[in-house]
Amino acid sequence: MDRRTAIKVIGGSVLGIAGLGALAKREDIIRWLDADKAAMESGETKAGKVSTRFYKPLERELSVLGFGCMRFPMKNGEIDYELTDKMVDYAYRHGVNYYDTAYFYHGGKSEETIGRILKKYPRESFCLTDKMPTYAIDDPKDVPGIFEEQLRRCGVEYFDNYLLHSLSSMEKFERIYLAGGGLDYLREQKENGRIRSLGFSFHGDVPFFNYLMDNFTWDCTMIQLNYLDWNEENEAPEGSRQAGSLYRKAEEKNVPCFIMEPVKGGNLAALPKNTMDILKKREPKKSAASWALRYVGTKPLVVTMLSGMSTIEQVVDNVNTTTDFKPLDDADMRVLNLSMGKNDNTGMIPCTYCRYCDPCPYGVDIAGVIKTYNLWAERLGLTEGGHGGIKEKKEFLTRYKNAVEKSARADHCTRCLKCMPRCPQSINIPTEMRKVDEFVQKLEKDIHKKAEGASV
Repeated sequence: MDRRTAIKVIGGSVLGIAGLGALAKREDIIRWLDADKAAMESGETKAGKVSTRFYKPLERELSVLGFGCMRFPMKNGEIDYELTDKMVDYAYRHGVNYYDTAYFYHGGKSEETIGRILKKYPRESFCLTDKMPTYAIDDPKDVPGIFEEQLRRCGVEYFDNYLLHSLSSMEKFERIYLAGGGLDYLREQKENGRIRSLGFSFHGDVPFFNYLMDNFTWDCTMIQLNYLDWNEENEAPEGSRQAGSLYRKAEEKNVPCFIMEPVKGGNLAALPKNTMDILKKREPKKSAASWALRYVGTKPLVVTMLSGMSTIEQVVDNVNTTTDFKPLDDADMRVLNLSMGKNDNTGMIPCTYCRYCDPCPYGVDIAGVIKTYNLWAERLGLTEGGHGGIKEKKEFLTRYKNAVEKSARADHCTRCLKCMPRCPQSINIPTEMRKVDEFVQKLEKDIHKKAEGASV
């Protein structure tokens, strides 16, 4: 693809998803990204910028879309640095100025990767967020060393936002951050200018969140919020369905919210056909993910929605959705509520594939098992209410066996329960592993019976 052709595909602005679908090869995607950059720099194309919202603790505008650094594209088992660099560059020149990493993302490689990429831009032009890895700390004395290591990895002198990562346990919060002095240390770093804004990300229950909000002063919080996890005031929190309770408490305390999992780990980007038919009648050209982002962005306390983007299609679609951002209106909400009514019984497991449950002591690839089941069982019509035939059953088994190593499949779950406390979605993982294993066994029996009948 030459530059002139690429500019035609770009269409004078940003690339549409339909046009991007033709770019199957990595090399073509990179050439397109280079052409898009050259066209914008030369003035041959002009593109809108992602909308922003004012964040008072930093006294600056932040993009409503943030680039989550948890799901970078991979190549040969490592982060694909060249492609990641060009994807981040695309987001940056289209107005994304918020980047969120963490100590353990990509096995500790995320911080170094995003730090190297952002070096090319003026430091004041972007906001970099990092987090203290609560789950990994046993001795409070480790907090200063980890913080210094994070600054070195990212190659910066300060973090714009810094969060206590994944607070879920009152005991650990009190032991590490209060009695152990971790919170006092981080507050000192804020006083010294090495942290500009201090908050926490949350994966606990509502009473713990209320305790944190009522007893401490925070610049911000990061919560999981999407339309499937929202509960109304008259709905008691259940599992991950507690976003409404968390948001309303933050609203009461006027604490700005940064949002993780607005598309629920990609689950709200690939909806059943009957659900999409309803949404397409309202917005024929809009993606499922755009509805999820617009829902979250409708909440006035939300500053930035994070998306862990691993493909350029995701980057382009999210940039399009948040450029001249339009929240959902009342008519949109009625349509979305109608679509959810048809989407209640898909049989999907509400996993976001965050891999906080890793490693399984017995080698089960929990996220891989669930992702394959969620993606292909419904798509092939094999979930409850589906009518998949032998062809579809064989295809599912092929997909499952190709995606998940034999020793890492659901049948290797021993119900040791080690994964349960780590799951942010409060999923009963052993039960779901049994569900998938029984599903696989049933498909194999159905195929075997069909084969026996054919041989008679």
